Amino acid sequence: MSLHPTVLALPVAIPLACGALAIILHLTRSPQRVELQQVITVIAVAANLVVATILLAFTLAGNRFAFQMGLWPAPFGITVYCDALTAIMLTAVGFLAAAILPFAFATLDTERARLGFYPLSLFLLMGANGAFITGDLFNLYVFYEVLLMASFILLTLGGSPSQINGGIRYVVLNLMGSMMLLLAAGITYGTLGTLNMAQISERMVGAPEVVQAIIAGLLLIAFGTKAAIFPVFFWLPSSYHTPHPAVTAMFSGVLTKVGMYSLFRTFPLFFPALLVEWQPLIMTLAGLTMLIGVLGAFAQPTIRRLLSFHIVSQIGYMLMGMGVALTDSEYGVGFGLALAILFLLHNQLIKTALLLGGGAVELEMGTGRLSELGGLVTRKPFLATIFFIAAFSLAGFPPSSGFIGKLGLLEVTFATGQYAVAGLSVVVSLLTTMSMLRLWQYMFWGKASTERFAPPRFRRQRTTTMMTVPALVLVVVSLAIGFFGQPAIDMVKVAAAQAIDRQGYIQVVGPEATTDLDAPYSAAPDPAAAPGG
Repeated sequence: MSLHPTVLALPVAIPLACGALAIILHLTRSPQRVELQQVITVIAVAANLVVATILLAFTLAGNRFAFQMGLWPAPFGITVYCDALTAIMLTAVGFLAAAILPFAFATLDTERARLGFYPLSLFLLMGANGAFITGDLFNLYVFYEVLLMASFILLTLGGSPSQINGGIRYVVLNLMGSMMLLLAAGITYGTLGTLNMAQISERMVGAPEVVQAIIAGLLLIAFGTKAAIFPVFFWLPSSYHTPHPAVTAMFSGVLTKVGMYSLFRTFPLFFPALLVEWQPLIMTLAGLTMLIGVLGAFAQPTIRRLLSFHIVSQIGYMLMGMGVALTDSEYGVGFGLALAILFLLHNQLIKTALLLGGGAVELEMGTGRLSELGGLVTRKPFLATIFFIAAFSLAGFPPSSGFIGKLGLLEVTFATGQYAVAGLSVVVSLLTTMSMLRLWQYMFWGKASTERFAPPRFRRQRTTTMMTVPALVLVVVSLAIGFFGQPAIDMVKVAAAQAIDRQGYIQVVGPEATTDLDAPYSAAPDPAAAPGG
């Protein structure tokens, strides 16, 4: 199997072109413009998922390749790159976008649709895809700004006071993260003379230790802010509960995960020695992120605020895996990163399913306040069952993907001597179980509320099928990963091996790189990426 390198432009070109077409239709003021935008969005999301799936099959076979946009050679042009980690993220986000669309079709009000929900969703997809495939630090910043602009408008679409308040907090804190990333790019260019990621990896080894520490610290703050890591996570629970539930579900599967992907990509590539040296710091941040997130969830009065704090808590597990990414153990170097990638995929599936289920309840009842819910298990038994399975998957119960991910992370952290954070992760899992049981009880158990609540103005009367089937599909995929864990582990092991292979990345992305699409990839990690390398 071979692919032409230009296929790497499609994950950005497809949503960009279709989003622009949807904007043109928006400007025509045609009475059918919303329906036409929906058709364009379906075509774009389907085409994007097909391309991502092809790239996934190609890279899992041991291939990876780069493409120089506009035929400008690196490091002067725009370099895009794809390996198994890139393709996994492209496929996961593409799949989530496809799953969320039916829910949006069934629940989105005409006002929000006419204000540009569908083209903005495509631009959000374009920004995420661009961040995944870029091989240039400055273009990573550019795609983050595309994400920020699209997400801010989606967040405030509708213009309610709570949306504006949440949107201001969201954009201010994320702009601070963007400024840190831009500052890191400027210092990198000023000291190393390049923004090409392969050249940065080569030249960072010879840079003064203080320069390495400054750039690494700025990137940790920048990507940590995007990923909602402690202590820069406050923007997430302050904003995620304010927009339409379809927007919240979309944000959960995309925004923080792009931040974690950036950490997975840059730290093993740029700072392999610092990743080992800073292990105590990273593990401390992971533990605090897990603990503060789950404790915060107990104090929340609404469905989406509670689930937003759980997003923060689960990010800590991914950071925990990254902390032992280059620490050797009986499982080999890179196994911790592989499990972090697997846990990220699990979290994308389950958190999106929970937010879709919670959003369906909120739309059905006209409120998301836990004190005003109850008794829905008799009215919505199918939704109650889906939500129950997803809740226990989040807590890490078998046979879900959460069990595979958490058990693997627990084993590798014990094997690398990180007993404190491993024990804390068990405590957090127990607290997560208690929190999700409390949430399910408030929503579905107990006595049905006798009060009548006015439905929100974005409520539309549609069949419940389009509101519940997306969450069902996501839960089924999570269970499939749990039942067939070994293929999933094999997949993420290939991704992790490529992510820590610095020399292989340099050969493919660097200025002297040539793309031989038929050459097999060797999964042997770069010795320089190992501790002490």
